[in-house]
Amino acid sequence: RCLWIVRESMYAKDMIDTALLYAYQAGYDIVFIQVRSRGYALYNSDIVPKHPQVDPDFDPLKYALTLGSALGLKTHVWMNSYILWSSSYEPENSQHLYHTHKEWTEADRNFKMDAQINLSKLKSPQWEGIYLSPLHPEVNPYLLSVYSEIINEYSVDGIHLDYIRYQDIMYGWNPYGMKEFERIYGFSPRDITRGIIPPDILDSIQGAWTRFRKDAVSQLVNDTYHAIQKSRKRISLSAAVKPNLVEARNRWNQDWGRWIEDGYIDFVVPMNYFSEIRHFNDSVQIIKSNLH
Repeated sequence: RCLWIVRESMYAKDMIDTALLYAYQAGYDIVFIQVRSRGYALYNSDIVPKHPQVDPDFDPLKYALTLGSALGLKTHVWMNSYILWSSSYEPENSQHLYHTHKEWTEADRNFKMDAQINLSKLKSPQWEGIYLSPLHPEVNPYLLSVYSEIINEYSVDGIHLDYIRYQDIMYGWNPYGMKEFERIYGFSPRDITRGIIPPDILDSIQGAWTRFRKDAVSQLVNDTYHAIQKSRKRISLSAAVKPNLVEARNRWNQDWGRWIEDGYIDFVVPMNYFSEIRHFNDSVQIIKSNLH
């Protein structure tokens, strides 16, 4: 039995006491505590700025691990991966990635980067926020360094990756990522949309572009698994995933079936939030049909 504890319950000792004591009294086995939210850390980090709601001298993760251990709870750190920001105002800390690395942000199929979005204006209901691009060559190494810091500096029971995907199917056009694809394959992804790729290789280039975007996410999961193995610590790796395994792969480039079958993730938690049982069961049946 697992319980997610959001960042708003992690700012101070009394909040953590309330959340973890509830988990203990309610009979939960694992708590996923959110320690990386929208580009901020709820722990002591040399890489990520601390959340502005947390006292600079307080380490929420260290305190939660101590209390969780005393209560017999397994404590997994819940890390938001590619999502970076989702408020209608800019981050107040000038060292936040939103300010320091705008070139790392995602871009849609019209090549508009998330860094160009006016945060104060209304967005569509489907808009989730500013995302980092899995395709930018510096993003995955950065995120891996964030995870590795936790792995090496804290005694956690698990790493739980959230938003380990693209925002939606129309994203994945970061200009630096496209240049990397062109360097490898000799064609820009723009050439696909322009219709100027020779017909005899069009299918192979389109397939390569699809794999390139999907593999970028899978590579981060794979690298995180190997960072855990290298540490020689007993740390589980898990992820929150879209419930329809096929749609997760084709729409969000979240190939979590492959992660399981290739053995570099311990378990996934499908976000199967449908209120109607038939929709809920459809996702379950698709999982059963596609995983062996």
